[in-house]
Amino acid sequence: MSKDNGNWPQGLPEAEHRRYGRILLAVVLSGMLFLAGQAERWWQEVARLKQLEATLFEVYQQALGGDPGKSPYGRLQFELGKLRAGGAQNLDLLELLAALSRRAPEGVRVESLSMAERSGVVAGVAATRAEYDRYLAALAAEGYFSFSVRTASTGQEPVRFELSVKARDRTAPPKED
Repeated sequence: MSKDNGNWPQGLPEAEHRRYGRILLAVVLSGMLFLAGQAERWWQEVARLKQLEATLFEVYQQALGGDPGKSPYGRLQFELGKLRAGGAQNLDLLELLAALSRRAPEGVRVESLSMAERSGVVAGVAATRAEYDRYLAALAAEGYFSFSVRTASTGQEPVRFELSVKARDRTAPPKED
């Protein structure tokens, strides 16, 4: 058998080889440019991340005073817990107002409220003695505050009263009745 009988497979012409070679080179160059662009984006993100970590470390140093340790977020949570535990003894004006209003019968009106850090005085008027007694009973069931009578004009109607209020210790377990 000889090569010229036409039974042998013929290769691509030289022009086609060059054409496919140029296509392959273009695809490889495009892929390399794409990868170079992705590497640049990754490098920028790493640099940005390092800058954010350094800034966050400075914030932790300012908040915690000095070396924040290995777990600064955990330390912040610990410090927050300590602050909340210390503040659990203090009066919260919004909670106090909510307790006074949700427990008040229709004929009871709170006229004034003065507060210190851990105690306060509530002054008000009840239309009848029965409403005054219902209000005192309802306030006795309040979980966050303890109320005691300072003064009350129970001999006449409307009943004018002053109550002392103190915040209960929220860190202690609730008292069993």
